[in-house]
Amino acid sequence: MKLYIYDHCPFCVRARMIFGLKKIAVEEIVLLDSDIDTPTRMIGRKMLPILQKEDGNYLPESMDIVHYIDKLNEPRYAGGEVSAEIDAWFKAVSKTVSKLVTPRFVETDFPEVSTAEAKKAYLTRVAKSYGDLTVLYKETHTLLIELEPQMQLLDIWLENRNDNFDLNDFIIFPILRSLSIVDELSFSTNVNNYMVRVAKATGVNLLFEQAK
Repeated sequence: MKLYIYDHCPFCVRARMIFGLKKIAVEEIVLLDSDIDTPTRMIGRKMLPILQKEDGNYLPESMDIVHYIDKLNEPRYAGGEVSAEIDAWFKAVSKTVSKLVTPRFVETDFPEVSTAEAKKAYLTRVAKSYGDLTVLYKETHTLLIELEPQMQLLDIWLENRNDNFDLNDFIIFPILRSLSIVDELSFSTNVNNYMVRVAKATGVNLLFEQAK
């Protein structure tokens, strides 16, 4: 099987997580952000992740990939429903997190923006939503203040759960992995330990070394 991804993409992280947890081999292929033709040929539009299954068919949508791989063998990790608390948390933090990480992603050595053309494609795309990224970068302090109460809620939620993986982790960890690129953000011991544990179990690296 082949998994087409962007390294920075939290939705792609979801798909990568299930392969790591299940210990199922997959070839990860990182596309350039400027590559429109490849995903369009596969599924009719530019969107990742995309899984090329063993039969050659293509499966998009991160959680569809998670559920497909989860059903291949035991143990299962993605059954049930996302908790109401985590669903509300995700909705509350998503916009703030995007504003924090988007201007930082383009400053890294992610392979999807490794060429001038790919970096230009990324900047053009995100500018439609966020405008000038240098201006957005200057909002870091305000955005961190917005994020703080939600990180406190997550800290409490994690403290009251066991270490078994479930569907909630596919919502929580990709967000935290993205946030690990924000140099000015300090994580609580509880949250940091969670991040390290999931990264080790899934084989998906954190971004502390690239933090800006």
